[in-house]
Amino acid sequence: MSRRLLRKKHSSLACHGKDAKGAGPATVDLKSTPPDLTTLAKRHDGKFPADYVSNVLRNGVKAPAHGSSDMPVWGPLFAAVDGHDEALVNMRISNLVHYLESLQAK
Repeated sequence: MSRRLLRKKHSSLACHGKDAKGAGPATVDLKSTPPDLTTLAKRHDGKFPADYVSNVLRNGVKAPAHGSSDMPVWGPLFAAVDGHDEALVNMRISNLVHYLESLQAK
């Protein structure tokens, strides 16, 4: 899968929206509303949960009781794009974590 196709098919913008608040154009097709990614720190006692976010990006979220998660698991997607180079996968996930941290509401 090319990087361009990866961005097009699995972009978080489609679900979380340009402002990362969970109102992207694909939400009409989802079972549940995506979370507002700008309030991660607020929802974790004011501290951005970097380890939690990294784990979710790498491994996905626990499947809900009724059905599976709509969120793609980024670890395997990045691995496929990067030729299974773990250092590149770690860099991509770290970059996403830092980007999400920068979006936190003050």
